[in-house]
Amino acid sequence: MQNAELIKSPNDPKQYHYQLLTNGLAVLVVHQADSEKSAAALTINVGHFDDPAEREGLSHFLEHMLFLGSAHYPDAGGFQQFISEHGGSHNAWTGSEHSHFYFDVEHPSFSEGLARFADMFSAPLFTEQYVEKERQSIEAEFSMKLKDDSRRIYQVHKETINPAHPFAKFSVGNAHTLADLPHETLQAAVSRFYQEQYSAARMTLCLVSNQPLAELIALATHHFAQLPAHLPAKRPLTTPLYLAEQQAIQLNIQPHKSSSRLVVSFALPDIQPWYPYKLVSFLAHLLGDEGEHSLLAYLKGRELVNQLSAGGGIDGSNYKDFTIAFELTAAGRAHYRDIVAALFSKLHLLAQTPFPTALFLERQRLLNWSFQFFEPTTALQTAGDLSLNMQHYPVNDIVYGDYRMELPPPHLYQQLLAYFHSDNMRLMLVADDVVTTKEARWYHTPYSVESLPASWLQQLNSQPLKPALQLPQPNPYLQTELSLIPVATHMARAEQLYVDEGLSLWYKADTDFHTPKGHIFLQLALPNSSQTLQQLAASRLWVELVLDRFNEKLYAATTAGLNYFIHVHRQGISIQTSGLTANQLQLLADILQQLPDPHFNEQRFHELKQQLCRHWENSSKNKPVARLFSQLSALLQPLNPELTVLQTTLQALNFADFQHFLQPLLQQQHVEALLVGNWPRSAAQALQNQLHHWQQQQASTGKALAMSQRSIANLGPVWLTSLPEGQSDHALVIYLAALEKTPEQMACFMLANHVMSPRYFHQLRTEQQLGYLVGTGYVPINTLPGLAFYVQSPHSPAAMLYEATVAFFNGFLQQVHQLEPAEFAVFKQGLLTQLAERDTSLSARAKRLWLALGQGDYEFSLTERIQQALHELSQQTFILFLEKLLAADYDVLFLATDAAPSHSYVKAMNKHQLLSTLKVQNAFDSVSKSG
Repeated sequence: MQNAELIKSPNDPKQYHYQLLTNGLAVLVVHQADSEKSAAALTINVGHFDDPAEREGLSHFLEHMLFLGSAHYPDAGGFQQFISEHGGSHNAWTGSEHSHFYFDVEHPSFSEGLARFADMFSAPLFTEQYVEKERQSIEAEFSMKLKDDSRRIYQVHKETINPAHPFAKFSVGNAHTLADLPHETLQAAVSRFYQEQYSAARMTLCLVSNQPLAELIALATHHFAQLPAHLPAKRPLTTPLYLAEQQAIQLNIQPHKSSSRLVVSFALPDIQPWYPYKLVSFLAHLLGDEGEHSLLAYLKGRELVNQLSAGGGIDGSNYKDFTIAFELTAAGRAHYRDIVAALFSKLHLLAQTPFPTALFLERQRLLNWSFQFFEPTTALQTAGDLSLNMQHYPVNDIVYGDYRMELPPPHLYQQLLAYFHSDNMRLMLVADDVVTTKEARWYHTPYSVESLPASWLQQLNSQPLKPALQLPQPNPYLQTELSLIPVATHMARAEQLYVDEGLSLWYKADTDFHTPKGHIFLQLALPNSSQTLQQLAASRLWVELVLDRFNEKLYAATTAGLNYFIHVHRQGISIQTSGLTANQLQLLADILQQLPDPHFNEQRFHELKQQLCRHWENSSKNKPVARLFSQLSALLQPLNPELTVLQTTLQALNFADFQHFLQPLLQQQHVEALLVGNWPRSAAQALQNQLHHWQQQQASTGKALAMSQRSIANLGPVWLTSLPEGQSDHALVIYLAALEKTPEQMACFMLANHVMSPRYFHQLRTEQQLGYLVGTGYVPINTLPGLAFYVQSPHSPAAMLYEATVAFFNGFLQQVHQLEPAEFAVFKQGLLTQLAERDTSLSARAKRLWLALGQGDYEFSLTERIQQALHELSQQTFILFLEKLLAADYDVLFLATDAAPSHSYVKAMNKHQLLSTLKVQNAFDSVSKSG
């Protein structure tokens, strides 16, 4: 099919061209004139469903191997290094029925990037050396996820379905499933699997660039016409997911992390043919309603659940599980069948009520607005989304398919509801105290299976209607028509519209993205929220209780194109609203009006306190690298203690203490605000008046607060050992911080990360196989530039990870000294390409401006100053910087699960010793004044 007409938004300036190459490869090329980089994504209709029975995980293993050398580019780390050095990124994933590969890169390097990318699929090497290394890597990935509850529960699901359905296969693979067999090595198996599964007719390719369409088609043809074309498209699945005996059952599962959840699922057929109607997501909207008279409101009123979500569940080419998930209270755990009965009452209400056309039209209207005011995405996002869409939608709907929402035929709604009966239901109870009789393979998940009583199932199908359950009312936040402010009102930069001792308001009218949306950020500095550990813990519970109270009253706003977020931040809280500007100021007014109310239900206090404590306690079961990074943040930011410390503090808090905490909470508060987007100046003035009025109603205002922070300057190299309980993996996090906050230092740290990241990954993970989780990152803490290296290993102690990293540092310094000037210029240009990327959406711009204010960058020019410093950075200066940074006596923190090497020059300390040594300082951020 050539030149098919794709339906696109009137607000979408991109040009599209679809073409089928002679080898059967479906190609979509996209001309995006303002794209910062070029991008490609390839999706293939091959996934773990296609794994041979004796080689589970082989498709996942093949995905890994494709990056490790091809006929014309045999260097195993070459693709990653090329992409990184030319300002790009890459990744891949393997799903049940599809595998997906993608990358982006600076424009001049796109053709060479495509040559390397295409060669991966047309001529992979499957070198014996890397087959063995990557088998170890898959084993390390499997080992790292052994206690991941999503995988542990997923495995129970797999073991309780039709064993003939490919969903039952073990998807990840490990050293056992990928072992050499007497009749065939893994190398031979992966080569054979590639030959039997990878073919152009099963692939969809999307290229996005600033080049003309004709040039992009020429690139696609030149690089991808040689892809193998020996296989037809795959036949659809016909094997049923469930047998009759696998329905009307209850799965009882013990989680690794403490939890109390109930999941009710109903089996649906393939829902892809229904995509033009979005009927399944509309039903999820009706069942997942959280407003007045909703199922959630009813169950919360009976103190049975804390949260509800609807519409999730596994789905594929011939199946869909529609799930309704409940987070249970203690009473809900004891009476979970009452929750199921209430759900069936709501289902019967839907079945007996005529199709709610008015509510459907509300959803349709919002989706039409989303399409009409289509927001830009990066080239990489566009390529990835469209490559996947090409696997699922007809050509004309590749762009529009996600937005198409037509009124369904009258019978279809009732046909869908007919699947929601008790004989087609499965319950999953995930709780610490369930009785189990089995252990799931691979992940050792304790579980049991029981048939549900026939009498109870019959009762469910005849549940009476409950007067408390009703359909949502017309949305009060969806009454205003949309309009765009004049282009002439666009402001090149944000300006401080108002400032006094208690309030600072910044404003930027923005028309660049032609969208009727906007963002409002508020930061409330509350001195009485952060002076003690008890206040820090209580303030987090206060926010949870506030959100819980808002949920029912403001839920309608979240279904009308509006969003709100409230979270603890620094010495107070942050409030953010976003979405359509119509009625957004009203939403913020509603939030502010209800925020000071000190009256909370004592029962909800205890429920949410326990929920929060359980969540914080579970942090002790996070993977070791994540725990070490949390510890790093807590060490250097005194107002951000470790979650386990907060959990202990909150557990001791009683309701009377909490009420005492609330009394002075809003005293001496200071507000900093930012308004960005489709806002006329009158809206900014209205916000100023609104905030002034709100502040006048509170006890008092105060000045902005200084930040409390700790510095590792002059500390020297220090090793802090942390021993996570129950963790078998070893981990090491190495943190190096700058001594000052200048743009020059930021440029040097960013460039060091840019150059070292692919080499560190390739050396420690691909070559040495020290662990699956390996990487580096530019990690500024307290606005101070920093660089972090991290490794998590199932077998190598932290001392060995340390020695490998030190050896890498030494080898890297030798390589840097041998760099040609042209190579150094390539490194700089790759990073400059990343830094020069423009905001791709209003959301990205708003967040960038808010972050700049938080850093004290009131000129919003820090990125430009970093770019200028990078332009001026000489190779010799950079080498001197690296020699100092990687020297043995540099101020560096080693956070590890194991003790320091006995022969090391690093000082070993415990946390108490380290905290007493770290320098504590209070200061405003001063990035904008430095350099």
